[in-house]
Amino acid sequence: MTDRTFLENIGTPHSINAIGSARAWEVRHLRNDRTIPPLIYVVESDPAQQFLLGREISGRPKFNLIRYMAKSFVELFFEKLSGKELCQYIILRGAYPFDLQYAFGHAPPYDRMLLTTVFIKLQRVLNQEGTDWEIRAENFVGEYQGDTWLIPDTAIASGSTIAYFLRNGFVHHRPKQVYVITACGSLEGIQRIYQECLKRKVEFIPVFFQCIFEVSKVGNLPRLPLTDLSVISAGSITTKELYEKALRRYQGKRLCCVGDIGESLEDPVNYSIHTLWEMQVLGMDPKKEDWSAWTVDIRTEEMKKRVHDFNPSLFEYFESLWSSSAE
Repeated sequence: MTDRTFLENIGTPHSINAIGSARAWEVRHLRNDRTIPPLIYVVESDPAQQFLLGREISGRPKFNLIRYMAKSFVELFFEKLSGKELCQYIILRGAYPFDLQYAFGHAPPYDRMLLTTVFIKLQRVLNQEGTDWEIRAENFVGEYQGDTWLIPDTAIASGSTIAYFLRNGFVHHRPKQVYVITACGSLEGIQRIYQECLKRKVEFIPVFFQCIFEVSKVGNLPRLPLTDLSVISAGSITTKELYEKALRRYQGKRLCCVGDIGESLEDPVNYSIHTLWEMQVLGMDPKKEDWSAWTVDIRTEEMKKRVHDFNPSLFEYFESLWSSSAE
């Protein structure tokens, strides 16, 4: 076993849902580092595990996994949030699958009333140096309100988008607490967000699913401004069980667990081609992949042509896939 930190070493069980399908870990004073929030939660659930081990999943199946994860969060934290003046902030487009509205609707008072929700459209633009993202505001629907803000997001790498939102939002209204709930989030991103809360003396509570990720400085795919979130990365913190499953699933390679989530939901074909490309770059063995598990059937003639048109060398790397399917 690699010498690394596991969730079991630093976390304590906090809560479990009624049917035992999801549970939360509590992590306090991680590394005794004051740039890290003093309290972090990590939620374990079957959908969350499928999400991180299912790089091949896209479209509706991936969307549904995120919705189930939202349900798990509400089941585990509803009592803690009960009685508070809640407001949910959805940063479009990335966060919309993680909308907590439906999940909250199974218990009073939200079985009769809607969870107050504000929608924000922000645009990320790579800076001139190509080293970080600049955020530009576009649209805001609603008003800043609530003592406890809930900010769900599917993936957090640098944390720059939410940090920008909080920096500007706190000028209009300062809540007592901010929960950031992420299906796939990095510690670095959470640290950046935490700094905005520290400046305004707002309690910050991050909720991860399955893993506290170490984000890569450089992505696996060349010439693309993407970072990677891999369970296998040395600094990622998860359970021993998930780490061992990820080693087997990803052949010991540091494949990003989620890829471009927006692309995976809205353009599954191109997402699948980019996943193949990343597998090629990392030297993963096509013969060890379960192609029947892919949402997009890579083995079709149509995909064969799409991959060849995208990159002939990528086609050659996976050529045995189409040769075997033609037999």
